Parts: sequence; C-alpha cells; structure tokens
Amino acid sequence: MNIEKILVNVEAGVDHQYLLEKTLRLAEASDARVELFRCCYNTSLRNSYLFDKEGLLRAEHGFMNQAERELEVLAEQLEAEGVDVDFDVCWERHHADSLVRKVLRYQPDILLHQIEKHSRLGHFLFAQSDWQLIRECPVPLMLVKEHSWSDGGHVAATVDPFHECESPAVLDSHILDWSAAIAQQLEGEMRVMHCFNVLPHSAIFDEHVVADFENMQVKVRREHIRALDTLLEPYGLNTDSSRVNLLEGPPHRKMLEYADDHHVDLLVMGAVARGVFDRLMVGSTIERILDSIHCDIMVVKGPDFECHVSES
Repeated sequence: MNIEKILVNVEAGVDHQYLLEKTLRLAEASDARVELFRCCYNTSLRNSYLFDKEGLLRAEHGFMNQAERELEVLAEQLEAEGVDVDFDVCWERHHADSLVRKVLRYQPDILLHQIEKHSRLGHFLFAQSDWQLIRECPVPLMLVKEHSWSDGGHVAATVDPFHECESPAVLDSHILDWSAAIAQQLEGEMRVMHCFNVLPHSAIFDEHVVADFENMQVKVRREHIRALDTLLEPYGLNTDSSRVNLLEGPPHRKMLEYADDHHVDLLVMGAVARGVFDRLMVGSTIERILDSIHCDIMVVKGPDFECHVSES
C-alpha cells in the first residue's frame, strides 16, 4: 500500500498538535502530498436577520477567509518540515457529507480525522457526523486521539476470517496490507490479533452437546487456528508467532485489554455493514471500543463497500 496523498480534516477551535504531528510523520515516511481541509458553517450567521442576500454572501466569504488563514498557518508549519501541502475550505451545513465528497473529489489514500476529548468527563465526544464519516468514508479513515505515537510505531491488525461479508478474506487482506504499510512507515512492526467467542455452557440445551462441551470448544478453536494460519501464510506469519494472538472472549473487551497490554499506537479494523440497516450501523465493535480505547483506530472498508454520498 503506497500513500501518495493524505487528506486531513482540520476542525475549528481544537488543538491540532497531535493531528499535525501524525500527519507529518506519515508524510515524511511516504513522501506524500498533504491537503488540509475544513468544512465551514455557522448556524447563527445563516439564521441572522441582519443581512440581505448579498450581505450574507459577504459574511460567509469573510468566515471562510478566516478559516483559510488558519489553515495557511498550519500549512506553513508542515512546509517548514519539507512537506508538500495545500489547503481547501468549503461552506456546507453537513460536515460529514462534505468531507466524504471531498474524499471522492481528491481521491486521497487515507483520511485523518481528529476526535476531541471532553475536558471534564475524560471521555471522547462523538457527534452524529463522526459516525456518519465512519459509515460512509470510502478510503481508510484514521481516527486520531490526543496522544503521541511511540518511536517504533506499534500497529495491530484485528482480523476475522469469519467476517459477515461477501469476501472476508479480501477485507482481512486489506487490513493486513494497511497495517504492514503503516508499521513500516513508523519503523515499527505489525502485530495481529483475532478474537472469537464460544457459546457459554449455560446457553447449550442439547444434552448430547453439553456432554461433549469441552471437545466442542477444542474443535472451534482448532477451526479458528486453521483459518487464521491460512490467512497469514502470505505474510510469513502463523498462530505460533509471538506477533500473533488468538484470544477467546467478547471482542470489545479483549481489544481494549490487548491494546493496553501491547502498548498499541494504532489499531486497524475492518468495517462491515450488517443487514438491511447497513446505513445505520457499520460495526458494533467499533462503536463499543471507540470511546474507551487509548490508541488511534484506522477503519478499513472492503472492496464491496458502496458509498451512499454522491460527489456532487
């Protein structure tokens, strides 16, 4: 996976230290071009009765000019480090749709989007636009949190050979390819983890199955090992490797423990649309861990993903 173009969503009124730090590190490692982007909209201005139509347009242009000046300052910081950078501003009410349209026009290899932590509660705040972006972004989406990456980046790929999609192996290959590429650029190594659940003993009512419960668990684990070994063979890895972990338990809990235990900087996950409500939910695991996990998350879509946002 080559990173030639990086799109960075720069929200107003937040500290961009970590966002720029990670953008710079990726751009320097890949010699990629960077474009900073901001979607502007001011509800109070739009609903004001103080302006006629022409005055409102001038006010909007003034608002956007201020945003351009702010992005220009950030661009100069990256340019001083030798990065080829540009910036763009638009005026649109729906930020997530606007950003996805920018992705469709600019065709970046990756999108960086910073998530802000609430100052008092210590939790990250996710607006509806964040979830919309996770659902609809057609390129790998890196959700940046307020922490620095380690010197040798610790990148972990979360794979599942039994993904509920048409081509689970293809989605996992994308996850592994992106994980390996990012790990190489951060001069670190890629780790791989897979979580699976076995039905609890109390949930099984067939007396013949209950009697053979332990053997059933062994059989399920063996099947997951076989599938994971097949998936990892092209990458020179298998379940005997110290960089591969097969964990049993609820995925959202195991991922949190795994990220802490292995000091993960970036967790790479696949987004799978589920059933007729695929526009409402892309994956409950992402939603359940996003607020609690300390590291950044990169969301990768499969080749069969269809974006519902049009370019125009």
